[in-house]
Amino acid sequence: MYPVPLTRSGKTVMFFFCYVLFSIQFVKAQCIASGPNSPGAAVSDATGDYSFTNPSNCFSSDNSRATAQSLLFSGETDTLKATDFGFSIPTAATICGIEVNIEKSSSIFILNTAYVTDNSVRIIKNGKITGSDLEKTNVVWPTGDANTTYGYNGELWGTSWTPSDINSANFGIAISAKIVGDIGLFPAARIDYISMTVYYLAPSLLSAQSIQFTVANATSNSAQLSWNWNGDEAASFTVERSANGTKWEPVNGSLQKNNLTSAYTFNDVNPLTGRSFYRLKTLSASGEVRYSTVQPFELTAIPVLKCYPNPVTSLVTVYGVTAGEQITVTNLFGQQVYQSPPALNNTVSINFNELQPGIYVISAGNRKMKVQKK
Repeated sequence: MYPVPLTRSGKTVMFFFCYVLFSIQFVKAQCIASGPNSPGAAVSDATGDYSFTNPSNCFSSDNSRATAQSLLFSGETDTLKATDFGFSIPTAATICGIEVNIEKSSSIFILNTAYVTDNSVRIIKNGKITGSDLEKTNVVWPTGDANTTYGYNGELWGTSWTPSDINSANFGIAISAKIVGDIGLFPAARIDYISMTVYYLAPSLLSAQSIQFTVANATSNSAQLSWNWNGDEAASFTVERSANGTKWEPVNGSLQKNNLTSAYTFNDVNPLTGRSFYRLKTLSASGEVRYSTVQPFELTAIPVLKCYPNPVTSLVTVYGVTAGEQITVTNLFGQQVYQSPPALNNTVSINFNELQPGIYVISAGNRKMKVQKK
């Protein structure tokens, strides 16, 4: 057989295939794994021939097993339903896939005579068994505990998902087994541990036009967010805050806009103690929701501005400056009359000789104080 040269259309098809494959893999690579989490509830329903005793033994890998013991030659177990996995997927995230790991075994294995296999492995959504059956009926359960994985990053189990579906206590996994026995050989299906991992795309990665913003200390007890917006004039902004980067809550505060520069500032006057996280949520006039990148923040004490002497006749020294800050001096009409170069340390000296007598405002960041020139 001789090689056949690719046609131009063939090249186009190959390029498109590679592009799609790369795009899918790139999205998967961005997905965040939450878990593995253990169940908080488990029951054996009455749908089979043999019920699981001690279903809660599937909560941890400790050799204490949920067990369905056969009494006849062959049959099916009840469905073991494990739920309440305690996920906290961000509200605006996109679910990428669900992975389930089940540590299981059979009390007896004799080839073609006495053994246990999967009967059904399906997802539980809103308290109901649904979606694709990912059972592996051609794989027998070993006599020693072994872990079997169902699903992966990209497997949605034949249904659509929202974060609230995953976070619900009624979300889980349902598994039943098929038992084959013989005279005097009655295998038991045993499950030691079930865990689940959920993969999701973080809200900050959902938009190719993520908003960039900064967050910094505004005063000794507040956080200030700053950003620019040149998009939809009808857009509304919500500042959200999180203690762990997963659970988010809206923040009440004052939002200010500079109409000349389209710059926005927002002050959170009650930031969380220690390290926290902020993000912006925008809602356009068309109803499109977008999220910014996530920015960490940790409240630090900012020194209070002081100056000496006050009143001043010529030279005044300003204390409590942070290195790199610039000091500005304005009159009572808001006109700037002086701006210092970036501070090299925590003090800045200003010469008031050329200023007229009166009251002036010295500012460093959002900190201000008044000084009198004689």
